[in-house]
Amino acid sequence: MSQRSSLYRTLEIIERLNSSQLLCIDILAQEYGVSERTIRRDFELIRNIFGDFVTKDKDCYRAYDTMVLDRVLSATDLMTLANIVNLFDITKNQSQISDKTKELVKRSMSVYDFKSRPFEVIENYDIVKILEHAIKFNKEIELEYKTERVLTKIKLEPYKILFLNENFYIIGVISSKRKVEFRRIGMIESVTYTKKSFRTDAKVTNFIKKIQTPWANFDSREVRVRLRADVKIRRYFMRKKYLPSQKIVKTYDNGDIEVHYEITNYREIEDLVIKWLPNIEILEPRNLKRFIKRTLSKKMHSLTQFRVDDKI
Repeated sequence: MSQRSSLYRTLEIIERLNSSQLLCIDILAQEYGVSERTIRRDFELIRNIFGDFVTKDKDCYRAYDTMVLDRVLSATDLMTLANIVNLFDITKNQSQISDKTKELVKRSMSVYDFKSRPFEVIENYDIVKILEHAIKFNKEIELEYKTERVLTKIKLEPYKILFLNENFYIIGVISSKRKVEFRRIGMIESVTYTKKSFRTDAKVTNFIKKIQTPWANFDSREVRVRLRADVKIRRYFMRKKYLPSQKIVKTYDNGDIEVHYEITNYREIEDLVIKWLPNIEILEPRNLKRFIKRTLSKKMHSLTQFRVDDKI
């Protein structure tokens, strides 16, 4: 067998483990045309990512448990996976999404029908493949990122592909600034590998776990937001978490509730507050009140710049 990329070699090993095959280091090294040391590193990587689900007998491995995703997936997870499968057309393009996951999404469609879809169009699937590979193997990349007016180049240490607010983002550390930033994948024109690798930073990894919105700020102190929701709308907050940090901490005598959030940027809570005005009150911080007032003032000012035709 000819030598293949480390990514696809590792994925094939995982598939073979999931099919209950007994895999031996020396035989795999011969099949893939690599050293036994390389194959051992593959198994170390698999254990680091998926946990210890294999038993070892001398230099041979067998899985004692398969990675069956439908044991742990919720309806929300299924919706996200369905979006990913539909957006990237996984049935025709190779990706980190396994055949088992694709089959799981397919089966779920007999019960669920998800109308929410990412509105951005990602046309270059090769970019996604490169991003996946770079994340798995800690490879620095250089990407061209295009806004409406400017095409910029940045070198990035990529950590995760995030699905937030119906958009896909790559999040990582800008090499030159040592700054954590988001980039919309749909706006990436090209991606190439540099010759550098990087070590993941535990602080960045922990930050990513706590991200609630694309406006989260790395290394910023969390601010507690206290809101009072009118009894007329409290049921919406009691049935749905608008941000993962949401906590209902108090019910007032008249039925109003107090809701808390932890954020790093006022923009994270801006749309939520504006959506529920005038049935929501900002208790603290005061600066958030001023921020919302400025936002509303700008919106109202923009409306005055145009002639509004009442006839629709």
